Amino acid sequence: MITSATAKGSRPYQEDRSFTFETPEYLAFGVLDGHGGATCAEYCAHQFPLMLQDWRDDTTLVLKESFADINERTKGMHDGCAASVVLINAKRNQVHVAVLGDSPVLVKSAPQTDHIWTAPEHNVRSNMAEADAAIARGGYVSQGYLFAGYGENGLQMSRAFGDASLSKVLNREPEIFTLNLDKNSWVLVATDGAFDPAHTSGGSYGVAPVNPADEVIALIKQGKDAQSIVDRALAVPTRDNVTAILWRP
Repeated sequence: MITSATAKGSRPYQEDRSFTFETPEYLAFGVLDGHGGATCAEYCAHQFPLMLQDWRDDTTLVLKESFADINERTKGMHDGCAASVVLINAKRNQVHVAVLGDSPVLVKSAPQTDHIWTAPEHNVRSNMAEADAAIARGGYVSQGYLFAGYGENGLQMSRAFGDASLSKVLNREPEIFTLNLDKNSWVLVATDGAFDPAHTSGGSYGVAPVNPADEVIALIKQGKDAQSIVDRALAVPTRDNVTAILWRP
């Protein structure tokens, strides 16, 4: 079963896009978190379903080639987007995850433990290895933003589609992972607005801050759907667009 939900939050515009489709071999879905406009995210949401129809046994290669092709088509765009894409092969009880940027992916994998697998976050605020790599490519980081030159626009992400002005400092390659699933597994793909753009919920004096991911995981454990995850973000309230896609077997 798959559920999805989206909202523009407190922003006057919606730059999130998503897609879902199914073939006899697999279920595919993903989120595209646009920034600076929705052109890039819209294009990616249209192209991924077309490219991922080319199913082969080498799923990693299919994902890698799809991301590379879309990068070639979008690298000249002024605006950009993060992309998190999932392929679920029910026959093999596997999920394949490709991440470019900082749109969260959480997986309750097999064998079942209390551990929830979380995709890496390609963001210079929170991932120092990504920040260092971007600096090595000629960029510089200031106040949590990556810049290609002085007086130019910055970006928190170190990997993204589009963003032509940052081409020389962005990494365009996704990280790709394969995890095992069972009957108790679930997979969540969301834009970062689902977790609050600050990635923390401040606690009061003497009370530790709440990790937004823990709140989202608690909702999923309660049997809630994607709409509940979006509703939680809106109640925070998120200052960002928010989109969530939740799969359960």
